[in-house]
Amino acid sequence: MEQLVGTKRETLYDRCLYCFVSQLTYNSQTLDAVQQLRYLPPGVLIDIYVLMSQREDLKEMLFEQMADLEIFERLLRFDPARQKLFLCLATLISRGKQLASQLQQTYTQRYGAQRNDGTPQHTPTKTASKLAKLAKAKLLASPIFTSSSSTTAAAAATPAQMQTTPTCANDSLESMMKSADSLALNSDNVSNFGVDAIDFGLRLGSFLSEAGWLSESIAILKCVATRLKSMEPSKKIRIIYLDCLQRLLHSEACLSNFKSAERTFDLLMELLKELDVNDIPKPLLANTHTQFSEMYFARNEYDDSHMWSVVAMRNLEETTPERIAIDVLRQAGKACVVKRDFQRANILICQAKSRAKRAFGPNHQKYADTLLDYGFFLLNVDSSYQSVNVYKEALDIKRCVFGNRNFHVAIAHEDLSYAYYVHEYNTGNFTCARDHIEKSVGILKHLVPQDHLKLASAKRVKALLLEEIALDKMVEGVDDEGLLKQSEELHKFALQLSLEVFGEENVQTAKLYGNLGRLYQTMNRFEEAERMHQKAIKIKTDLLGPYDYEVGLSIGHLASVYNYQMKKYREAEQLYLRSIEISLRLFGRSYSGLQYDYLGLCHVYETLREYEKYLQYANILENWRILRGQNLTMDKNIYPAINEDCSLEDIKQQFFNMCTHNITACN
Repeated sequence: MEQLVGTKRETLYDRCLYCFVSQLTYNSQTLDAVQQLRYLPPGVLIDIYVLMSQREDLKEMLFEQMADLEIFERLLRFDPARQKLFLCLATLISRGKQLASQLQQTYTQRYGAQRNDGTPQHTPTKTASKLAKLAKAKLLASPIFTSSSSTTAAAAATPAQMQTTPTCANDSLESMMKSADSLALNSDNVSNFGVDAIDFGLRLGSFLSEAGWLSESIAILKCVATRLKSMEPSKKIRIIYLDCLQRLLHSEACLSNFKSAERTFDLLMELLKELDVNDIPKPLLANTHTQFSEMYFARNEYDDSHMWSVVAMRNLEETTPERIAIDVLRQAGKACVVKRDFQRANILICQAKSRAKRAFGPNHQKYADTLLDYGFFLLNVDSSYQSVNVYKEALDIKRCVFGNRNFHVAIAHEDLSYAYYVHEYNTGNFTCARDHIEKSVGILKHLVPQDHLKLASAKRVKALLLEEIALDKMVEGVDDEGLLKQSEELHKFALQLSLEVFGEENVQTAKLYGNLGRLYQTMNRFEEAERMHQKAIKIKTDLLGPYDYEVGLSIGHLASVYNYQMKKYREAEQLYLRSIEISLRLFGRSYSGLQYDYLGLCHVYETLREYEKYLQYANILENWRILRGQNLTMDKNIYPAINEDCSLEDIKQQFFNMCTHNITACN
């Protein structure tokens, strides 16, 4: 008999569950007993499933149980089971059992087909237990979807099951609808069957999205959207349709399905025009505008992303559910980062991180999400060492919650790899960076098509690392042309895909031109390098303005080509001075990137025998080294973490009072 590892047995409840699961084997008596599990309260049921997931020989049995829509629906309605559901899902998928796909296929087959009269095909199934009947009756009697299991089920649970986690606000409209008219979904417009199917579809679609199974989430939410669209378009139905579409937009944007996302965005805009804004609950409005911001952020259209994040911020209230408030703050913070509005970004992301930890705990995926955002912020304000540590913590949490073979985990590996790349750029030690990007690419190859943007993004980071590794080998006297060729292929693949999806005038496309420019400099293809950098500078300047960090980065790279390879010293001098000006504006005198510009200028002036200017910048470089060393020794950050908790009204007040250089967006 395989032993259960790490099972706690401190209580009689734990002992009973352990003994029951330990005796499960494949025989008729056991199978009959397993079929009776559905009669248990959901808190007890999920604990049994967690124990079953620890046994390899029970994976088929567990899969059959959890692939049953009626069972999964009961568990999904019981909020304290959510984290354990993630664990069981991850365990089954790691063992080759595609539970997410099975749930999606079963749902869409059952509720997606239409009869001749336009209503869905459905073969009624018997309710599993009195508890399930009571839960269903309570759901249908309520004015809007409930967010927890029935009172009977809760009463039957043990004290261990009664320790709840915060309600998943994005999985229920109940908390959103307090400011709206009662949404009686069991009205003439929606049959009782329709209430059940729609509510479960919204919950299941959001659950799978949060779990990283975005294609399955999209399929389910599209099925629900089609059902809602076919109903009589009352105000009540339109609001639920709005909620469904904003969830769908989130999944599509996360998966980089931008054509579908654009269609969903257009539908949402039409709905918002049809509805009176006062009829839409403010939390739902805030969430919807946050999804708009996310979509534009993923498309690298930062002005629009920032504008919609500001609109979302305006709809925050003290009564906004915590999960929604955290997501609004996170996205607004990221939008501020890419607009180089670091002071406001620091406030928003730190507050989101603090709220997530307080509301959900330090081992929750929502807290990990805020850590990824904070790592992104730190990397952009030149705090790469702190960024690496934050990304590592976020990755550890994601892996514990979702397992190793997961979309969200792959993205976290890529983020950490790039942070390591930036942090270790001077040392040339890219072992950790390469390890994490290989894991990211390996996971994504199994989850997305070969021409997917997310896979291309991971391959771009891998290309950067291969180039640096090849450079180090060249310094050691080893000519590794193979690594450079592989890097070029990866960069070209990413560039071609970016051109197809985003077009020429896009920040991501410009970055990829710049990456190729640096690679061609390494490969001694200097004219090609010059053209790539010039393209990058023009696109970035047109989109971001002349003083953006990305513009300064590309200017510095072109200056390096002119200085060290093409002997265009006066052109290099002017570019270095422009790059220095941008860096000082954004980051101050201790910014790490200034080192390369100061060294470049010293080389220019030494070559031109302008020794007075050479000494001037040699002195500036020495002062930079002293200041940089002091900051590193004291672990000093330009934007220290904000640990003081604030109310949402205080955060909004700080946010809008700081809005000085983006007056148009804020008004």
